Amino acid sequence: MERKITIEEETEYKEDYQMCMLMSNEIIGILPVRGRGFNGRSCYDYNVSGKISMRAMYERNEISAKDIKIFLECLSMALEEVQKYLLDIHCILLNPEYIFYEEEQFYFCYYPPKTSELWKDLHELTEYFVKHADYQEEESVQTIFFLHRETMEENYSLDKIMTKILYQEDERKETRENEDREIQKKEVQNRRNLWEKEEVRYDTREHDWIAEQEMGSLIMEETENLWTPVRRFLRKHKKPRWGEWDDLHIEEEEL
Repeated sequence: MERKITIEEETEYKEDYQMCMLMSNEIIGILPVRGRGFNGRSCYDYNVSGKISMRAMYERNEISAKDIKIFLECLSMALEEVQKYLLDIHCILLNPEYIFYEEEQFYFCYYPPKTSELWKDLHELTEYFVKHADYQEEESVQTIFFLHRETMEENYSLDKIMTKILYQEDERKETRENEDREIQKKEVQNRRNLWEKEEVRYDTREHDWIAEQEMGSLIMEETENLWTPVRRFLRKHKKPRWGEWDDLHIEEEEL
């Protein structure tokens, strides 16, 4: 079943270029609307099926930084679309009661009789944001107060404000990612250095062990060479049996 809200104006309804354009096209970010006259009054019916108003949305919830960014992105897109169809951007309503939300998307009412300027309406909306900000979230507070302060300036640039809020976070995110990559590189390099030191220490120990083995072999070889003449002498002059001592003599050169 279609759900709609109606905004009435105390003037006789006249269908102009704006209403013809709105009823003939689906404009991104703008709620479908139908105009009609009733008892000398103008009625504008907006289809809000499946959506919830911003006012109802934040009766019990706080506004997060993410909500503000989604809102600004949707508003920026709606402004572009409205201008594309040669419509007046100042006719977009920025009252929380007439801003609707569905699946991370905000939708706006285009109200042809509107006379106030968009820039003033946006600042008044930021005062609503200040009252409903999530004060437990630092980014929410910073974003909302920045938006509120900037819209107080005369002839402020909405594009510049949006750029700072929407893309500055991307820059900070990129900076954090670069810092994380640098930290990871340093950790990898430190580990590599440790591995290289471990390898050097291992190679040194292995070299020392091999040297010790070679030194031991050399000593054994030298010891072997030292005892060789003695063994020869002993083999040549075995201890004679009892009674065989008469012919025993030692030549000097044999030693």
